[in-house]
Amino acid sequence: MGEPDYDVIIIGGGPGGLACAAVLAAEGLRPLIVEKNEHTGGKAVTVSRNGFQYELGPKLQVPMREPAFRILLRKLGIECELHAIPLDKAALVYRGRSGAYKTKVTTQETGQDPGPFFDLWELDEAERARALAVMSEIVMLSPERVSELDDLSMHDFLAGYDIPYPVYSYMAMHANASLAEPIDLVAASEQVRILQQIAFQGGGGYYKGGFGRVLDVIADAVRANGGEIWTGARVERIEVADGRVTGVSTKEHGTVTAPIVVSNAGIQPTVLKLVGVSHFEPAYTDYVRGLAPGWSFTGVRYFLGKKALQHNMYMVYADDSWWDTARYQRVMEGQVPDDVILFMTVPSNFDPSMAPPGKQCVITGTICSPDPEAAEVEMLYAKTDEMFARLFPEAWAAVERRECDGPREISVHTRDSVIPGQGGECVGVGQVVGQCGKYKPSPVSPI
Repeated sequence: MGEPDYDVIIIGGGPGGLACAAVLAAEGLRPLIVEKNEHTGGKAVTVSRNGFQYELGPKLQVPMREPAFRILLRKLGIECELHAIPLDKAALVYRGRSGAYKTKVTTQETGQDPGPFFDLWELDEAERARALAVMSEIVMLSPERVSELDDLSMHDFLAGYDIPYPVYSYMAMHANASLAEPIDLVAASEQVRILQQIAFQGGGGYYKGGFGRVLDVIADAVRANGGEIWTGARVERIEVADGRVTGVSTKEHGTVTAPIVVSNAGIQPTVLKLVGVSHFEPAYTDYVRGLAPGWSFTGVRYFLGKKALQHNMYMVYADDSWWDTARYQRVMEGQVPDDVILFMTVPSNFDPSMAPPGKQCVITGTICSPDPEAAEVEMLYAKTDEMFARLFPEAWAAVERRECDGPREISVHTRDSVIPGQGGECVGVGQVVGQCGKYKPSPVSPI
């Protein structure tokens, strides 16, 4: 065989694919990214439309201090291109014991005062002491102790503490909003690490120009260092010969060769579709099929004719609105919940250039199944409208238009659906007990 066309072919130009290509190109290799969409960015792409710039779902950077983006851009020598905007304050909107939604604005800085949380949760003095003890112990767990939690769900971990129910309810909401998982399935190690990052490295933030601008900077670095990016090109097959990859085949460009293929298309689409089960042992393909999908996010983007919301981020939840496995199952069986959680961001409250003067885009999201044909999605769109109108009437009155997205759009835009009922995951697969930490799927395939 002659010289390969590229040193490495990378399938998918989302954050992972772009980062991989940028580092390889900076090291002197010749990477090629093949991206099926017309623009790189994956789930974090920033759309520009009608004077607005916005992500397709609500997104924040966690942690804010020394996030992966900063580490990467520093390695590439372009850290000056990362213009971070901290989330100084966030609005928590919670319905608990009082039966009415109440709002507290909390700081997202490290070492934040838990008092506003305790006030919102209506804890008495004894409950405050218990809550502080639990929360302090969680954030101070050693890395070794956290790693031991791979075998424990967050629910089971918290069962070992005398925890006030409103604190448990917050943790259950956090599992939904941050990991798109139920508290009784998500690995405690995963959730505790995020809680520690929030406590010590800052609870969230955004970037000037949106996440898409950061990803465009990384794409520029790929090209500047000799890498290549094809957009609007879909990989139909990863080519394999004698147990080794030889490249990929695309409809648009034919077969392209490389001795290494890095797939960011998802482990299930990669193994079951792009390579094919005939190249793997049955035990491995059974393992890949059995990886548990995370949940999806479905939501509505509201375009307002005036500035009606003052905070950058809102988290709306109630003791009965987050989902564990049992609540999720009831919704899948057709039960309509009274309320759902709502995770909301307002990009132009971080960066005014993200919206026309005097206007706002509000991005809302709530959890749903990862099924691209999810039957509950229309109900959740309607429930989101009803809650947005009830809790934010001034903003609802200012709505000029709205856009909806769910697991179907996620699957079409990013991860192909290759297993019935899966493909529209918000984060991906393998975040539950037994599939995280030391059990995480290897990034190296048996080929």
